[in-house]
Order: sequence, then C-alpha cells, then structure tokens
Amino acid sequence: MPTTLLGLGSNLGDSEATLGAALAEIANLPDVQIVRQSNWHRSRPVGGPTGQPDYLNGAAVIETKIAPLTLLAELQHIESRHGRTRTERWAPRTLDIDILLYGNDVAETPMLVLPHPRMTYRDFVLQPAAEIAPRMLHPIIGWPIEHLLLHLQSASDSLAILSPSEPLRAQLANLLGEKRGARPIDRARFATADHHWLPLWSTWLELPSHKSPQPAATATAGALPYAAAAFPKLSVLLDADVAHRGADKLQWSTLVRQPGRGPTLRLQTVDPQEIEAEVLAAVDAVWA
Repeated sequence: MPTTLLGLGSNLGDSEATLGAALAEIANLPDVQIVRQSNWHRSRPVGGPTGQPDYLNGAAVIETKIAPLTLLAELQHIESRHGRTRTERWAPRTLDIDILLYGNDVAETPMLVLPHPRMTYRDFVLQPAAEIAPRMLHPIIGWPIEHLLLHLQSASDSLAILSPSEPLRAQLANLLGEKRGARPIDRARFATADHHWLPLWSTWLELPSHKSPQPAATATAGALPYAAAAFPKLSVLLDADVAHRGADKLQWSTLVRQPGRGPTLRLQTVDPQEIEAEVLAAVDAVWA
C-alpha cells in the first residue's frame, strides 16, 4: 500500500479535540491504517483575513489502498462533519486535512495536486511532518522532508524569481520591495546556480528576516548536501507567459522539473491578483 502523508490543522473551536476526533475517523476508514502521528504544533495564520486565531497543526502517516481522489473525498467528508465550510480562501476553519504526499505520485488535476504545492516552504507543515516522516522524499524536488525543514532554518534570506518574462519578474520584485522590504541582489555564483536558476530567466532578492535563530530540533541529518548559505531560501516559478514564447516552452518545462532546487512555489495562473496573493503568503510563511 502507498505510504501517504497527511497534514491536519484547525483554528476554530476546540481544535485539539477536533483534530483527535478526525484522526480517529481517518483510522476507521476502510483500507486505512495510521502508522504514525505527530504532536500538535501551534502556529500563526498565513494568508487569508487578518485577526485569525493561531492554528494547531499536525501530521499523520497512513497506509492505504484507497486511490488519491477517493481518499480526498473521504477526508473532505470528515472535514464537513466537523463544520468545515469553504468560503474565503485561507479563512479560519474548524478542520483542514490535506494530502501532502501519496507515495511517489505526481499529479495535477482540478481537484488534487500531488505533492501538495505549498508544503515545501511551510514551516507549520514541515515541523510535524519531519517529526514522523523525516526521510520521506518529495518526488519532484528529490529532498527528504528533514532537509526541506533544515533549509528553511539555515539557508540565506534570499528569494529567486524564475520566469522567461523580465517584466513579470520586475513587477513581482517591485511588489516584494514595497510590501516586504525586499531588495535586489546579484545572482548567486556557485557550481549549480545556473543549472537551477538560469541567469537569463532569474531575479534574486534579499528579504529582511525577523526570526530568531531556531535549533533544527527535528532535522537531525547533519549538514545538507549543498552550500546552504548560497541557495535561496525560496524559489518562485512563474509560468504565466511561457505558453506564448514558442520554443522556450520545452526548455522551461525541463528547467522547472529539475530536482534539487529546494523549497519552491510554482504558479501556473495568469491572474495577477492570484500571483500577488500566493507570493505574499509564501513569503510570510518563510519570513516572519
């Protein structure tokens, strides 16, 4: 049976009781066995309306024969039974259950994207996940969860924007400068920099960090297999105008699927408001 990683969260009502009940209901699904579950971790909200209460987040490793879309439907039924309603994006919720990894499956459908498209840069996802599945591999990036977490804790405070569109990169860089105090920096120069961040298509920024240094308590693998100070803490890949650039499309597709880049937000929307909201939320998740 595929090993599946779930993320759970709640910030309305009695969150701890709700999360415990949800785990019990997951365990009672046919052909599902809970192998491990994490402790509950408190985290601040990221994105969505202001003034939300803090979340309780956790993770669970399950073994299941249920196909991904069927499993998703079962999990959404559990959410609904606990009063989950879907209104405003990233709004407070009584219960949220996400399929983070389903074995090595990679899929993009309107209902489900695997692996979860935002898991690689969210500390509140990686902390509980690394507690119970530190060596579970992200099938696109090729890093284990413990390395993704350690990267967020130890990499330099830089962000790389990747897009064939220089105006789009400039627009996003200006937005991050105005909203989050980012400033342009020279692109990094190390052995694999051009491999992952093609000079013609990349813009590098430095963001101010307000986080206190944290010990990598759950990431015990030792030194990462790269120069952590040189890699950007987050890469943002923008597909918005690739479809209009003809011969560049294949080169872009090859570039974005190269493993080893680290925490990545890839956006395939052309909606500028959606791009802005996604990028600002991602930056807030990485930089307090």
